[in-house]
Amino acid sequence: MQALPLPLPAHVYAVILAGGSGTRFWPKSRHLLPKQLCKIGDSEKSMLELTLNRLDGLIPPERRLIVTHRDQMQKTRAIAGANCHHFLAEPSARNTAPALALAALEIRALAPSDRPPLMISLHADALIKDLGAFHRALRLMTESADDRYLTLLGVTPTYPETGYGYIEKGQPTAPGKACLRVQSFREKPDRPLALQYLETGRFLWNSGIFAWRVDVILEELERFLPAVVAALAPLFQEAGVSSLSAVPEDLLARVYSSLPQIAIDPAILERSQRVVVLEADIGWKDVGSWDALDSCFPTDADGNIFFGSVQAIDCTGITVDSDAQVVACIGLQDLVVVSSGGAILVCRKDRSQDVKKIVEALKAQGRNQLI
Repeated sequence: MQALPLPLPAHVYAVILAGGSGTRFWPKSRHLLPKQLCKIGDSEKSMLELTLNRLDGLIPPERRLIVTHRDQMQKTRAIAGANCHHFLAEPSARNTAPALALAALEIRALAPSDRPPLMISLHADALIKDLGAFHRALRLMTESADDRYLTLLGVTPTYPETGYGYIEKGQPTAPGKACLRVQSFREKPDRPLALQYLETGRFLWNSGIFAWRVDVILEELERFLPAVVAALAPLFQEAGVSSLSAVPEDLLARVYSSLPQIAIDPAILERSQRVVVLEADIGWKDVGSWDALDSCFPTDADGNIFFGSVQAIDCTGITVDSDAQVVACIGLQDLVVVSSGGAILVCRKDRSQDVKKIVEALKAQGRNQLI
């Protein structure tokens, strides 16, 4: 059993973003039981549980905050249990900038006033294999954040991935410092461009793991996205509460629906002059779609990966996941086959990103029991 790390200082809080719908992991992932609440691959724990467990020893449950969708709150609380003490429910999905603004305001209200609080933001749907390296990276990130930098964790790329965003490295913030200035952000590239990124050694995968002081991120939000803070900050006084979790649902829903739907990257990180990156090799994988599983879990000699009741003959490079019934495959190549919750998915691996289109089609047909 791995020894617990030394705890981070008492002004450090963790925010876990767990409100996504995980449409690219349909049919296992549904609106009321999204990917982060599912057990993916051969894990005995949900992705949310794994995310919380990675913080053990570093940040205690009383300084952890989960932001999720209102419809998913009951199951999220049940799965998190005693491993997290604070929860915020978004009434609608507005992407990560409003969610992180909500979290920053809540932590500012929760934290003692003796030292400016700092927040580490994590997504609940990533796999991290090297916990020791992960813990060391978070410690260095918090030191950088205490210096008023918006600090990102950039992952050393190991192959030309086309499904991730990239960060171009700049110069160190100061001699002897581990963090680097961010030269640029790059969107998901095609394979030739991803190969160029890999060969130059100047680019990192954007993990979506951040650390910053609460007052600094709120300053940058007020500078670049002022409507969000202006709408959310008065809710404490307007509702007469000390926590945003106590704001009446109808009031929060009315205010939240007026906010822009935008990610923190284009809203703040691509515009701020305070952004730096720490390069780390932590064995990170973003489990974004079904085709990612064979790079996250061991495959057999033919490149296949099976979860649940599967029988396969003469198959290569297939991913099969079944929650109950036996799935039999013969002579298949480079396919994804999933049987879950009364629905079956069959698709080519190179079309895995398009599974969300099935969810959109089912929604348009009013077949909400399937999504």
